[in-house]
Amino acid sequence: MVEIKVQASDSASAMEEVEKRLGSDALIVSTTKVDGKIEIVATNDEPSKYQKPSDPLILDSEYRISNFSDILGGQIEKTNKKNSKSSDMAQQTLFEESIQSIKSEIKKLENLSYRDEQTQQVSNKKSVPDLFMFAGISKNLVDLLIKESNENNVENMAKTIAKKLVNGQCPHFETSDVILIIGAPFSGKSVFSKKLMDLMQKREEVKECKLLASDNDKGILNKVNSWAANIGGNEKQPERMVIAELRDAANVERALLAINNYNPKLKVSIINVCEVGKSYQWLKGNFAKRTLENEYLAITKLDLCDLSLAEISAFIELEHKCLFFSGIETETDGLFFAQVDKVKSHLIQTIENEEGL
Repeated sequence: MVEIKVQASDSASAMEEVEKRLGSDALIVSTTKVDGKIEIVATNDEPSKYQKPSDPLILDSEYRISNFSDILGGQIEKTNKKNSKSSDMAQQTLFEESIQSIKSEIKKLENLSYRDEQTQQVSNKKSVPDLFMFAGISKNLVDLLIKESNENNVENMAKTIAKKLVNGQCPHFETSDVILIIGAPFSGKSVFSKKLMDLMQKREEVKECKLLASDNDKGILNKVNSWAANIGGNEKQPERMVIAELRDAANVERALLAINNYNPKLKVSIINVCEVGKSYQWLKGNFAKRTLENEYLAITKLDLCDLSLAEISAFIELEHKCLFFSGIETETDGLFFAQVDKVKSHLIQTIENEEGL
């Protein structure tokens, strides 16, 4: 039989040491608290055979005047009380440690629950309109959308905004005989005009597409008038078309009047060119509002940066309808018709990026 005594800072560490030394079948004889530590006495003997050795009985002068039976009885009572107190202390220690462990786990659960609740509150705090305004959509446009449809779904609101911006392909443009391109200097209108001519020449129904060029608007207008006059009579020829680039938007009205005088049956489309990257304030203050039904928008230089939601807001508030998106500085690539689904996806992705979803 082997009996060991182990001291540790807590009962779990003491029990671990007992198991290391005597195995998992060790018998715990007693557990006491000594000098702030847990002391465990254990043995590897079978429970039925184990008998704790008694402390030697030492008699002093007090015992000489008492009966032996009294002395023996008192000693036995003292020993029983000591063992009972040791057992109670061990149980109390284990109980307190268990309570502390349970309290710690409950605290962790409370913290996790609180964080989840806070996250949910932050997520719920922003309504759908708030999400769009946070991403860049103007309050004016949001208020207009709420007034018209009261959309409270990100996907539905994104689609509504996309429909307000995108014109897409339309019959009038497809059958136009004259396309007037206008835009500010360095807006990319010259590259756009060449791309558009290349696109039109690829259409089967167009046999001839010319790009009229001149050093000034007066020369361009003369060429447009001459072309219109040479079409002949009042009959238009849809297989022939011209693209003219004007420097000054004020000359658009003159061009429309002249074309109408020479041949009123000719269809004319006007494309406003604006490069991406403008601020909401700049567009509202410098970009003209759309006034004609046959007036469209082309957004250029999309290879440099993405179209912001603030720009989309300004274009919609100015009532422009986007017909083309253009990027890449080649004359034969990077021009495509605007599509509702693509603009909708761009809006949703921008919101998700802003929210970190």
